[in-house]
Amino acid sequence: MVHEWMLVPEGSADFGKKFHVRFFDPTARMRGALCLGVVVVVALYGGLVEGQSNACFPGERVELLSPVFPSSVERFGIDLFRRISASLDKSVFISPYSIWSVLTLAYFGSGGETRRQMENAMFYTTKTATYSNWNALKLVLERSDAGTTLRTSNRAYFSDQLRLNRCLANTLFDLRLVDFTDTQRAIRAINQEVNATTEGRIPELIKFLPPTTRFALVNAVFFKGMWESEFDPEQTNPRHEFLGIPPSNPRKVHMMFQTGLFKQGFNEQLDATMLELPYINSTISMFIFLPRELSTASIMNNLTPETFRAAYNGMVPLNTRVGLPRFKMTTRLEDELKETLISLGIVDLFIPGQANLTDFTLSAPLNVDAAIHQATVEVNEEGTVAAAATSLLNTRFGAIPVNFICNRPFVFLITDKRSGITLFAGEVLSSDDLEDI
Repeated sequence: MVHEWMLVPEGSADFGKKFHVRFFDPTARMRGALCLGVVVVVALYGGLVEGQSNACFPGERVELLSPVFPSSVERFGIDLFRRISASLDKSVFISPYSIWSVLTLAYFGSGGETRRQMENAMFYTTKTATYSNWNALKLVLERSDAGTTLRTSNRAYFSDQLRLNRCLANTLFDLRLVDFTDTQRAIRAINQEVNATTEGRIPELIKFLPPTTRFALVNAVFFKGMWESEFDPEQTNPRHEFLGIPPSNPRKVHMMFQTGLFKQGFNEQLDATMLELPYINSTISMFIFLPRELSTASIMNNLTPETFRAAYNGMVPLNTRVGLPRFKMTTRLEDELKETLISLGIVDLFIPGQANLTDFTLSAPLNVDAAIHQATVEVNEEGTVAAAATSLLNTRFGAIPVNFICNRPFVFLITDKRSGITLFAGEVLSSDDLEDI
């Protein structure tokens, strides 16, 4: 089964290429760096194939793949990242894609005003269109690359006391019926599967569930990539000073160094230089935004898909000495995530008696009571490991430094250039928030 899909508007050699969506045998090697993102939404109270979506979403016509769908995913993800960053006073690392994925699962079960709010916040049109594009996007992102591994899993744990819409429950995601009254066994089942998906990086996502739990929707994302140009461990300086935003004090970090030809460019609206560190044999890259001053405020206030694309289009290859801390960082969000989603307009989903999730079941009123997201990133000399979930603005170029040394606060995105989707996003404000590895 093959689809041709123009993912984003043309504007550069890399963004917006036409390509085919295929079913791949996942044989990518797992080397280098790691990113992990996991998100779960919990209700405490209260693989379709093409052509089947009408049966699950009666009254909706089948819609074809949309060329603007990935850009809407990216818009939601960048906005989410900015809002979460603004709500915290410390460094943060999340997987916007993981959070978007689990919300999409909830959307498929929504109706009425709950559905309308989710469509407005996430730029959806219909469930059939969302389903077709969601499935195709997952296949594209998980395609086999020689130098990277990216895989996602979507699982739904529903109480065995509920009468479910079997069309959705049996074909939309990996369904597990659970006796939530046996709380420890339910917690153990969820955590074991998350732990397996993230290869031991997130062993305990769920710490507590009451026996009144009705369902849990879980998405996990695992990424491992090897740098196209690795850092030489012999050049790593174990005592390089990192300048944090006052009142934090300078602190020594392991700073990795290498010199080579890297794309970079200064974007005036972001008031930052952006540099690309590609992963080998992959369309996925890490993009690092280094501000002129200590503050990342200009980046976070102005980062949008448009400014990102403008910065990307403005990059040129330069002989550059790159310095990047070797670090591990973990972020766990609970109330902050729920409050951020409410600020985006997804309100009714969290209100008992007002949420409408009747496309999952009519046997009991359901709402989401808790949203949890945990993401971990490890960056070393070999690469990155992480686990979790249009008009161009005018810019002009300023002086581009030969040195690109991340010895002060910076922002980074791990993005698939072909689809234009940011998988992981981080903001480093202080070395106190980094765990040395």
